[in-house]
Amino acid sequence: MENANESLEFLLEFEKKYCNSSKLANSQMMYWYYKILGDKSWKTLIPDIDSWVYHYERFLDSGGDPYQLKQGDSFLGRYF
Repeated sequence: MENANESLEFLLEFEKKYCNSSKLANSQMMYWYYKILGDKSWKTLIPDIDSWVYHYERFLDSGGDPYQLKQGDSFLGRYF
C-alpha cells in the first residue's frame, strides 16, 4: 500500500494542476482517453500525461482505491 500512497500524492497533484484550473477530466477519465482509447492528442494539452498514467496504473496495481481521487465540488465527491 506504500506505493499506492506515494502514487496518490502524484495523482492528487496532477488533478489539482490540470483538473481544477482547466476543468479537464479526472485521473480515471484521463487514463481512459489516453491509455485505453489511445487519444494521444491529450499530450499537447497535458505534457505530464505519461507520468500521470504511470502513477495511475501504479496506484491501482498497489491496491489504491480510485474513489480517493474524486474531484471536489463535483457530483463524484470531494477530496478527503
